Amino acid sequence: MRKTQLNYCSGPGRFVRLAAVKKSASVRAGKEPRRVVAVGDTIIGEQGLVAIIGRDPRYHVCGAAHTFDEANKLVRQHRPDMLLIEPFLENRDALRWIKDLATEFPRIRILIVSRQSERIYAERALQAGAAGYWMKNSSVEELMHAIETVLTGEIYASRVITSVAMHKFAGGRNPRRGLDVLSDREMAVFSLIALEHGVGQIAKELGVSRKTIESHCEHIKLKLGYPDAEALHRGARDLLGTAERRARNP
Repeated sequence: MRKTQLNYCSGPGRFVRLAAVKKSASVRAGKEPRRVVAVGDTIIGEQGLVAIIGRDPRYHVCGAAHTFDEANKLVRQHRPDMLLIEPFLENRDALRWIKDLATEFPRIRILIVSRQSERIYAERALQAGAAGYWMKNSSVEELMHAIETVLTGEIYASRVITSVAMHKFAGGRNPRRGLDVLSDREMAVFSLIALEHGVGQIAKELGVSRKTIESHCEHIKLKLGYPDAEALHRGARDLLGTAERRARNP
């Protein structure tokens, strides 16, 4: 056993953590550790990811953040091999953010680390450009497996998502049902409605006009069969409300 010092390279003021780790075959072979930027939804989440990843000498955490602006800055500064990210930050459009990151940095492998339901978001995240979706209620061992899988160029999906995908493939002729009928932007609006945000607040958070949000609401009502705004808000709370509040306010 040897001690490896985990350093942040994102600037002064960061703490230094020591962790006892076992020398891996890749380190013995003289390979450089893979560079990772970790983004949590809180400072606790950020530090937790760093502590877990930092125990493995195959990886070097070159930056960590828990805000949207800081995360973007670190990615542009360090251009890591992997971005380990909780994208549901500050009530932003998470799927749009993933898509933007994947477009701007196509060589960075993106692994989503989230409390948000994988049944609702994993497929959308993968389509947006992520290479994997790991639920925070899974084990640390599964997280490390997900990281290894994604860095080898493969797609990581849990058994749940693999099963869902197989069922969809087997029944591919069936019409789309449930939340699948919503576009990614409509899903972002629906999620914020579940958090009981008003139209004006949602418009401000997503950086669009109030009229645009009203149009999205009309489309959501039409697609999901809600007769009026009251039914839309009730439906959002019933389908997403509890999970959304728990995930964004742990």
